[in-house]
Amino acid sequence: MSLKETKGQLLELLGDAENKVIALSGKWGTGKTHLWGEVMKESKDETVNGALYVSLFGLSGIDQVKRKLIESVAPGAEAHPKIWEAAKQAVNSGLKVLEGFHKGFGALSDLNLLLLAPAMLQEKVIVIDDIERKHERLGVDEILGFIDEYTQRHKARFVLVLNSDQLAKREVWDTLSEKVVDQELKLLTTPDEAFAIALGLRPTNYAESIKRASVACGLTNIRIIGKVIKATNRILGDRELEEALLVRVVPSIVLFAAIHYKGLEDGPDFQFALSIGSASDWGDFLKEESKEPTEDEKRRAKWRLLMNELGINGCDEFEALVVEFLESGLFDASKLAPIIDRYVAEKQTVEAREK
Repeated sequence: MSLKETKGQLLELLGDAENKVIALSGKWGTGKTHLWGEVMKESKDETVNGALYVSLFGLSGIDQVKRKLIESVAPGAEAHPKIWEAAKQAVNSGLKVLEGFHKGFGALSDLNLLLLAPAMLQEKVIVIDDIERKHERLGVDEILGFIDEYTQRHKARFVLVLNSDQLAKREVWDTLSEKVVDQELKLLTTPDEAFAIALGLRPTNYAESIKRASVACGLTNIRIIGKVIKATNRILGDRELEEALLVRVVPSIVLFAAIHYKGLEDGPDFQFALSIGSASDWGDFLKEESKEPTEDEKRRAKWRLLMNELGINGCDEFEALVVEFLESGLFDASKLAPIIDRYVAEKQTVEAREK
């Protein structure tokens, strides 16, 4: 489902109290965390608005997970005081009981935090993100055991956010998720949606041109699109270019940046892209047309179609400069200016080329 459709479905699932554990999966960088942020804002459920959040990135034990969740209670208390009132009373009562056994428990130590976790997390909505980036010592079965305990005994609800394609020991997840996950949604963000989010994070004067090329490339990773926009801004600066020139330069920047940042699934490499339209490329093309194509030749034919859709029928020193910048991170504006100036002078030629 697209981001818009997934958001509607997720809001609906959260509205049903029977759904104790909801899993939201999707490819890396496609906006799962962004989607949850929008759901929190739009939900009419106060427990969803004040949901606790923890990223498993680098965490090696469930005790660390609990501590992170408890620490996140404090910031939410001011914004949602009603949600935390019962928890605060439970904490105060718990501390008094502990102090009765030993005065040393008066300080809120790690032990106290863990002992009071059930009271603090009682009836909360808990979001667990980055499951696939957890420390290897934190097992998936340990995570799901924690989830099962808190849903059954403490009436908590969970939203699990993960990149299921990168999850280690996928068979363990598949087996255990059947036991604790009530509903799973798979986010399939469209290129248009991904670009809109990336543009909101990183503005550009070349939005329409970048969007057309980005959509043609099928880019759905918001972080990578952000890097593509950044590269375009860096290379073109604040130049005011006419459409014919934007059509000439922007698709090349987007394609080569997408290649560099690995945003294309089974996309071409720099060598193939730079050689498009050359004598060697035409020779290869004619050879491929004269016989039954191999898998590699089919892949190369797909790459040619992509570049044709982008309007890139040949490369010159401009593309070489873009590749040099992407590989080195160093940009020499003095090299770009003469190229752009020549394109401006050759506007009619450029327009004829694009037609």
